[in-house]
Amino acid sequence: MMSLGLVDSRAISNLNGGTERHVREIIKRLSLRYKLYYLPTPHSFLGISEDQLKEVKKYAKVPAFFESLLDKKPTFSLVRELLTFSPLAKELLEGYKKEIDELDFAYTSHNYRIQLMSSILISRLGRNYGMLLMTDPHNSLLEKESFLRCVNVWNKIWFNKKSAIEFCSIQRLQNIVFLTKALRRKPSFIAVMNYGALSYTNLPRYFNTRVLSPPHAFNPLALKYRDFNKEGYVVFLGRINTAKGANEALEVGKYVKLKMIGYPEQEFITKRAKSLGVEVIENVSEEEKFEILSKAKALILPSHQESFSVTGIEALAVGTPVIAYDLPSLTSIYKFKPVFFIREFDVKSLVEKAKDLVKLDNRKIEEMFSPDLDEFIKLHSSWDNVVNAVDSLIKNFI
Repeated sequence: MMSLGLVDSRAISNLNGGTERHVREIIKRLSLRYKLYYLPTPHSFLGISEDQLKEVKKYAKVPAFFESLLDKKPTFSLVRELLTFSPLAKELLEGYKKEIDELDFAYTSHNYRIQLMSSILISRLGRNYGMLLMTDPHNSLLEKESFLRCVNVWNKIWFNKKSAIEFCSIQRLQNIVFLTKALRRKPSFIAVMNYGALSYTNLPRYFNTRVLSPPHAFNPLALKYRDFNKEGYVVFLGRINTAKGANEALEVGKYVKLKMIGYPEQEFITKRAKSLGVEVIENVSEEEKFEILSKAKALILPSHQESFSVTGIEALAVGTPVIAYDLPSLTSIYKFKPVFFIREFDVKSLVEKAKDLVKLDNRKIEEMFSPDLDEFIKLHSSWDNVVNAVDSLIKNFI
């Protein structure tokens, strides 16, 4: 059996978002196909779930050296992790080398900026390596967007020009460092989650770039809740912050009934929601979430930071149309009648489209859902399909 090292921090994180679920699901399935090693990066020390670590150890070998560092709580430096092969990353690599022979392949699932440099370094344990890279518009590695455009966008999102300038400056500095390091030992592939990334980043110019399809799966339980007996409200589903456009969704709530489902990361948004009479729902079960979503006339998705959007496909699975901003990561995936794209930041058009759909007859909504959409939903309804796509990428380059 070939050996595979999974370089990651998300599977053992104390968070439980879509990214964490992706990594946990593929670990279970890859362990049936490879002698699997789980290789934590320095970012793991920011917040570890002991329960998730125990769960990972059921499927993969975790180096004893990593566990020996847990009680010591090593120093984590954000700047060093973003821009260098940090001392902590080097310490982990040397410790792992003492326990693990050269691996057939090292794979980083759901790589992102804070883990980028350490994942390249720790991947030296493999004869070859590859990664699935998160490519959110406005924050993608090697993003083509101009510096001024970047600052303008994040200033609108954060209402803070100084923070926007600092953020966009770090982005571009890390791009240079990444190219310097990655071109010395090029990855076998860099996979992205949408075809739009091939046009809005310069990744294909330097690397063998692939689109992972499907990149994610939704809970098939959603299909049991498909319902076209809609009620007169719309839903926002996701982390309640400005990057996800929750504040812009509230503008819709001034004109139509709006329900917000998600964790309130920014208190000023939830306070404003309550002042507008918008229902904010936290800690719902999957069943409750799908029930509320299935009865809605539309999902409002005014996010500025999406590489795929699981919430979008969950809405389609339960028979609910989607109104989203025209991010290239989404327009390249969701080419279906029940998905309506609005120019990013055009809140007025977002409101008007929501008003139109709330007034729309339920029969008209049902007619939007066609057989080609059913095929798309079926493809994304199983984690086995995702792992087959990952496995195919890896085996092509071992």
